[in-house]
Amino acid sequence: MTWAADADLVLTAPPDVPEWSENLLFAPYDASTGIGMWLHLGTVPGDWQTWEDRVLIAMPQEQGALTLWSYHRTDPSRRPAGANQTFRCLEPFRSWEVEVDGYFLRTPYEKMRTGLVKDGTKLPVSVRLAFDCVGPVWDAAAAAVEETGRGSMAEQSWANEHYQQLYRATGSITVDGVDLPFNGTGWRDHSRGPRGVGHGADFGGHAIVGCLLESGRGFGLHRYWSPDGSVTLEGGYLVDGSALTPAQVVEVPRLGHLQWSGEKVRIGLTSSAGDVAVTATTASTLWMTMGPSMPYGARPGWPGPTYAVGWARCEWDGEPATVYLERSDPLPTIADTGVT
Repeated sequence: MTWAADADLVLTAPPDVPEWSENLLFAPYDASTGIGMWLHLGTVPGDWQTWEDRVLIAMPQEQGALTLWSYHRTDPSRRPAGANQTFRCLEPFRSWEVEVDGYFLRTPYEKMRTGLVKDGTKLPVSVRLAFDCVGPVWDAAAAAVEETGRGSMAEQSWANEHYQQLYRATGSITVDGVDLPFNGTGWRDHSRGPRGVGHGADFGGHAIVGCLLESGRGFGLHRYWSPDGSVTLEGGYLVDGSALTPAQVVEVPRLGHLQWSGEKVRIGLTSSAGDVAVTATTASTLWMTMGPSMPYGARPGWPGPTYAVGWARCEWDGEPATVYLERSDPLPTIADTGVT
């Protein structure tokens, strides 16, 4: 599918649809420093004028996780932006910039893994990143009706339009006065539509994978399922330069327990352009509870899904790679294994 340039921009007015929202996400990782970022900016369902900043930064193990969460009625001239984040599209589907400025809470990973994040002392953090998108966008709705896909984007409870893209990210992060360069790769998405209970199929969990190699090759997949385990949306793709090939999902890494790093996950795809069959090892993971407002951290005994975002390392055809790994599943207990 060919997307019009304005599809990569945010709307200037919401459609007359209850609980409609628009969400953008960048999730880059720098393997040389072990720093990963989950930069989410979106309108509040049912309150389109208000933008929600959700920022999680994975620092090296001893420095823990940095989190920020805020709401702002943003002037239309600044959108997409919140109180602490500004996203700027320089060229649709090609070039973006992101700035983050705010005071972040630092939480040890084990505390985040075993409980909800609690308020405390804040640290000043600023981020300046430029994103150079690689390859065409991958459209979730179109992918579902390919021979390699399953389900329907129209069935989803979190949006009815959604696309993904891979990129290279360069810039810097400053944490409590310490400047660090950032040079990595990552995955992004952009979604529009009604979000929340009462829209689409009941949500039972999901898995998303995105990977870009130095050579310009890459791959990605997603799978969503209902509480009974039936798949409501699925598809995959391979990227090689400007070419994108639909791929069938063979193996998805489900979330079975909470572990900061060292977890082995299997990822499998098959396509006319080749196959992906890798075992990746998680490098860093952050958690949220998929309950009201989706707070940071994991809640023991929570009956709904726990949401884990992070990054893993692997080799694909002999080339080292970083994989963005996003998963959710109900977990009756917070399993052991934690930080390794």
